[in-house]
Amino acid sequence: MEPVVEGLASNISQAYHALKEVNCVEDVYDVIDFISDETRNSYKHIVCKVGCSDCCKGLHPPYITAAEWEYILYYLNDLPKVVQDEIIRRARWYAQEYRDALLLQQDLIDGKMQSQQEIDQAYKTLSKAMADATCPFLVIDRCGIYPVRPAKCRAHGNYLVKVNEKVRVHTCLPQVSEWESYIDNQEGNRGITLPLWNVYEQVIGILNPPNTLVASMPIWLITHIKGNTISTELDSNPYIAI
Repeated sequence: MEPVVEGLASNISQAYHALKEVNCVEDVYDVIDFISDETRNSYKHIVCKVGCSDCCKGLHPPYITAAEWEYILYYLNDLPKVVQDEIIRRARWYAQEYRDALLLQQDLIDGKMQSQQEIDQAYKTLSKAMADATCPFLVIDRCGIYPVRPAKCRAHGNYLVKVNEKVRVHTCLPQVSEWESYIDNQEGNRGITLPLWNVYEQVIGILNPPNTLVASMPIWLITHIKGNTISTELDSNPYIAI
């Protein structure tokens, strides 16, 4: 194994220990950002390309906690009014265009679908309905809330994720192909060293206030628009007023 990857393995282990000491989502973000940088330094082929925003389109806008949304909400209310007006316009268009898909997404998040057949069908429906969807915060293929972007956005492309019993690289399809090519070119070593996103997701969940919802980022945004302004007060259990 290359020495640089051995160093990454040590940093990943230290990061897991650091997560035991965090007190807020900002602390988790610091750990994620550090490990993401270390991962990119270790695997040059997975660096996201400048101008690429594939992870902000389709079904990718993340499911986030109230604690993460509150962090974003503070940021939004410090933006100039003209920028806030544009965000409100985008959010209302998004709600009108994807209302049914947003409701279906929330049913998935809330665990209202029990059978695997129902879940698979829901994802097929959403993949088609939201194929052209774009995160309301994406402006000219750039993240408009980059400094306060959620944990899942920070981790995208640099982590593994375990779904049921399968572990895969948490990234977009083009980067999956890059990983396959990279692994195929390794001499005698097909293993990879990457942090596991699920560990960070669990910590974010623990930091979330009790009895609050997890919802997709567009739903948090839509339900915090009051009239022609973005609310300054966190509604930790947003209802889907769309």
